[in-house]
Amino acid sequence: MVAPAHGAGAQGSTSAGLMQTRQAEKAGEPSPEMQQEVLSARDSLRATFRSGRTRSYEWRLKQLQNFERMFLEQEKAITAALAEDLGRPPYEAILCEIGGTINELRFMMDNLKTWMEPKSVPTPLALQLGDSRIECVPKGVVLVIAPWNFPLNLAFLPAAQAIAAGNCVVIKPSEVTSACSKLAKGLCERYLDADAVRVIEGGVLETTALLEQQWDHIFYTGNGAVARVVMAAAAKHLTPVTLELGGKSPVVVDRGLSDSQLATACQRIMWVAHFINAGQICVSPDYILVHKDDEQRLLQAMRRCMAQFHPRDDTSAVCKIVNERHWDRVQHLVSSSGGEVFSAGSSPSDRASRFIPPTIVSRPDPEAPIMREEIFGPVISVMPVDDLDAAITFIQERETPLALYVFSPDRSRAEHVVSSTQSGGALINDAMIHLANPHLPFGGAGSSGMGC
Repeated sequence: MVAPAHGAGAQGSTSAGLMQTRQAEKAGEPSPEMQQEVLSARDSLRATFRSGRTRSYEWRLKQLQNFERMFLEQEKAITAALAEDLGRPPYEAILCEIGGTINELRFMMDNLKTWMEPKSVPTPLALQLGDSRIECVPKGVVLVIAPWNFPLNLAFLPAAQAIAAGNCVVIKPSEVTSACSKLAKGLCERYLDADAVRVIEGGVLETTALLEQQWDHIFYTGNGAVARVVMAAAAKHLTPVTLELGGKSPVVVDRGLSDSQLATACQRIMWVAHFINAGQICVSPDYILVHKDDEQRLLQAMRRCMAQFHPRDDTSAVCKIVNERHWDRVQHLVSSSGGEVFSAGSSPSDRASRFIPPTIVSRPDPEAPIMREEIFGPVISVMPVDDLDAAITFIQERETPLALYVFSPDRSRAEHVVSSTQSGGALINDAMIHLANPHLPFGGAGSSGMGC
């Protein structure tokens, strides 16, 4: 009589727990099991941190070396996952996702010991019995929420930076790039200290469960809408955040560029805006402000550049839009722009393969969605302006971009644009390459990010 009652009670408890889980998932809330998994992972990492294990130079260096070895040894697996998720060609994966990450890791390893050393500072005369110094102290357990556009670089690089600072890390890869998410989990378990680094896969519910917990720092890369959710969750625990967002990064093309200078400017703009990751980059040039007298010269140069970069209708040589939802979004931005549309090649946009050809939109409606929302695709708009001051005003009236690009034959005029506007970073006569300088900080201002 007792045993069956015990068995029935256990079955009843299991059924109730399952029902509770299903009800939570149906309501869009993390299940108790999911919350417990996240809490267990965080507490385990916190115990590792409190043991002091992650503070030593030797441990930090070893983890960075393991990161480097991971990228060197797993090049084929990484390129295959990126091809599956994004249709990214191998050369682009090696250039942007593997090579850039390895360079940053080596920079960290070369400078780690110096960064860890205390910095002596002057002591006032009244306090001369003592001395003063600044020490960089690890925070604890860091949560890294990664995006889908560079799913491995932007998961592992912030994690490596947190580890270099002596912290434990939870990495939440993007569920949109599922092959890369699965690979990230397997690589971390194989190469890194499992007591200090965890990967938790999943979607919105898993991210919600993670954000309900208290962390010592949160690093989020993505869009502004989700960033507001992240920041609100962090505020409940007064957790500091690093938000790397994006926005509409403008290009100012000054008058007076020679034909060769204009051709070079177009190559540098369009290589990033159209051909690297199909423009799915947070610092991708989003729109061009050009002096009205040079508008047609610029458009002609851009069309020649498109033909040069995309000479054949070989869609396998370019990256694809990440999924059909984003393909629909980019297509709508173009179709509702109110401008004249030019596309490269003769291959049309194709939803099934998620292909959008490199596209220029000339003179869109300034109030159209394409001029209000980040494009995040192989599309760039061109708007004529009366002069540099009009371009500056146009930029000032909009949200602060993550990047600003100025192309001018006159350095003082270019510096005038930079000093008269706000942006996370600014580059004169080139695009995006400032990201390759490890000596520069990278981050936004206002709606394009904070906390770098």
